[in-house]
Amino acid sequence: MFSRSPLAIWRDQRSGQKRHAILKAAQTVFLRDGFGNASMEAIAAEAGVSKMTLYRHFKTKEELFEGLIEDLCASMIGGALTLDVDGDVEQVLRDYAQRVLSILFDPVTIELHRIVVAESRRFPALGRLFYRSGPEASIRALEDYLNALSARRHIAILDARRSAEEFLELLRGYAHLRLLLGVAGPPAARERASRIQRAVATLLGSVADGKRTRKKQMRAE
Repeated sequence: MFSRSPLAIWRDQRSGQKRHAILKAAQTVFLRDGFGNASMEAIAAEAGVSKMTLYRHFKTKEELFEGLIEDLCASMIGGALTLDVDGDVEQVLRDYAQRVLSILFDPVTIELHRIVVAESRRFPALGRLFYRSGPEASIRALEDYLNALSARRHIAILDARRSAEEFLELLRGYAHLRLLLGVAGPPAARERASRIQRAVATLLGSVADGKRTRKKQMRAE
């Protein structure tokens, strides 16, 4: 097995650095100008690279925007969607809710959301990518956690998917829509704490309902 030469390693590192610079510049330009008004020339200038280098990494503006969405979702979400099945359920849910709220109301997330909504009709793939990388990933993480609890701790969850979606909806509420539309600012710390409390209480209440339903089913059998 042949080892890679120092030159090849250096070239890969250099390429990775340029890609990072391009994505960082793309974020600045897209969030400043919007998708429609952003140009590859402006992004190349912001990144300090030639247009040839830019097109070597990303063939089109759409491809670059997709790369930006993937990069931002990976960096912002990362381990935020990890839930500890062995931890205290209420505390795990509270911590998860806090992380999700921080992502939802982050200024970059909001601006990115606005651009995706504006462009998803012309470029449906952008909407699908954004949904898969953000909302769907958040729902799936909580759904998997609830199913794991049901399997390992014998906690009855009637519908893990629905419970996960409702939990996240309670966190977001109309405050998220108002912020997207620019008619209000992000919720204050007290309101966020209230949303977390309500979402956790509602989910734990559905768990209790599931326990009662399971007991009734066992009696009937």
